[in-house]
Amino acid sequence: MKKLFLIISLMIVASMVLAACAPAATPTEAPPVEVEEPEPTTPPEAEPTEEEMMLPDLGGRVVTVAVENAYIPFNFEAIATGEAAGWDYDFIDEACARLNCVPDYIEFGWDTMIASVADGQFDMAADGITITEERAKQVDYSDGYVSIDQRLLVRGDDDRFESADELAADPDTMLAEQVGTTNYNAALQFLPDDRILATDTFPLAIQALVSGDVDGIIIDEIAGLGYIGVRGDELKLVGPSISFDELGFIFPQGSDLVEPFNAVMAAMREDGFLEEINAKWFAMSEDDIAALFGELGAGAYEEEAVEIGTEDNPIVWVLVPSQDTQVVLTGADEIAAVIEEETGLIVVPLITTDFTGAVEAMCSGEAHMGALNTFKYVLASARACADVGVASGRFGSSFYQGQLVTRADSGITSVADFAGKTFCRPDPTSTSGWVIPSITMQAEGIDPENDLAEIIDAGGHDAVIISIYNGDCEVGSTFVDARTNVEEDFPDVMDVVIVIGTSAPIPNDTISFLPDLDPAVRGTLIASFLKLTTTDEGLEILDSVYSWSGMEEVEDSFYDGFRQQLEAAGIDFESLGD
Repeated sequence: MKKLFLIISLMIVASMVLAACAPAATPTEAPPVEVEEPEPTTPPEAEPTEEEMMLPDLGGRVVTVAVENAYIPFNFEAIATGEAAGWDYDFIDEACARLNCVPDYIEFGWDTMIASVADGQFDMAADGITITEERAKQVDYSDGYVSIDQRLLVRGDDDRFESADELAADPDTMLAEQVGTTNYNAALQFLPDDRILATDTFPLAIQALVSGDVDGIIIDEIAGLGYIGVRGDELKLVGPSISFDELGFIFPQGSDLVEPFNAVMAAMREDGFLEEINAKWFAMSEDDIAALFGELGAGAYEEEAVEIGTEDNPIVWVLVPSQDTQVVLTGADEIAAVIEEETGLIVVPLITTDFTGAVEAMCSGEAHMGALNTFKYVLASARACADVGVASGRFGSSFYQGQLVTRADSGITSVADFAGKTFCRPDPTSTSGWVIPSITMQAEGIDPENDLAEIIDAGGHDAVIISIYNGDCEVGSTFVDARTNVEEDFPDVMDVVIVIGTSAPIPNDTISFLPDLDPAVRGTLIASFLKLTTTDEGLEILDSVYSWSGMEEVEDSFYDGFRQQLEAAGIDFESLGD
């Protein structure tokens, strides 16, 4: 049409020129000429703007988004500020700004994230989720926003292998993988499940690798680069790509959010925003992370602080009876009642048959504090299960001694006479009743396990004295002076049972606490125990439990001298405790 209009215009101009050059003529009426009117022209079409792409308007709708806050670089949380950040946050915040929605991020663990989205508990989940056919049976996926490789992550100083195949060829190697991930499934292509350490989170798998518990992790390359950014030279990626996957967001099946998020993703890809955040997060260095966020938290796996010392969560105090169990329990209940009255903290005594059980109660977290003897405290401290707060006092001292005892008519006068004799001890882990006497006998040339006729576990210091008194055992050991505990029932015990030797001073037994117990609660408990020593009623209760006559606040170094005694004797106290 534009070409026809041009020809007609030229013809009109030409006729006007010819008329001007020709001689005048008698005017005649020219026949009318029909000229076709041209159609209006339009300018070239410009690139569509964001508004012209007609992104959906979600009308301010709140969109609940499940995130772990524990998957670098997609989502994580800074401990110091509580600020959450990562690729997921940048994308979704921008997406909602364009779609007119409000993101509501909810921390949630990976293990049930997909199932929870499928059930409609969340509108979507953003967690670097690999698109798989199997998962697509439960949820709807967005378009893929990045393609990734799975790679082998190893320690930075480990040069034993350059691929997953080489790692698998060594029968002594192991991988660590987060359960329920495509990485775990990929690991099964190389190793049987008994050579894969299954963890609840990727940070736990990373820690297992760094500490040397495993030899590698099959991980998304992007996530691996994120951990290298945080850990620096501690980690490295090796070998070729193990598999190639796409990542996407997930939604409940039939969700009306899939189309809007796909549309805004296309717009971001077109205008360069997607490339911008990929460059920002997938190449961030350790210094960048540290400068921006500092130490990172555990996200959905952070243990919530639980108030302790309540009816629902009482402070469990583990004790071992050195005399009649009911007497010890009654006294412990009385102490617990005093603490509750003064502080409001509820303490529940737990009685175990021996100190090994007491230590295990502490190390398993079943008990929060324990009345541990010296030997077992040192062992529990070495296992990071106990930290002393109070050393008990007896006879005006925070130290005590062990004693070797026999009947006055036995004819036994020294340790050299113990060979071939029956020996009574409170229990195998009693400091004054067995650990120190064992060292003493070995120093005198007596092998307790081979030279004694029999070793009998009497069940307590009082029981040892009674067994010697009754002639059931020929020799035995207790703390000084356990005879007074049974003097009321056996008035002549001081004459019938005699002491033939005493040990060097031993730090007294302890009130010890879990190392991670709330410091304020620990301080309150220590103050309560110390206050008991200031009243006659309190001293009477303490005496009924363990013949305590005082309390002294001490630190762990108070027991260093005892540790040195064990080392000087060539005793491995940890193996003794096992």
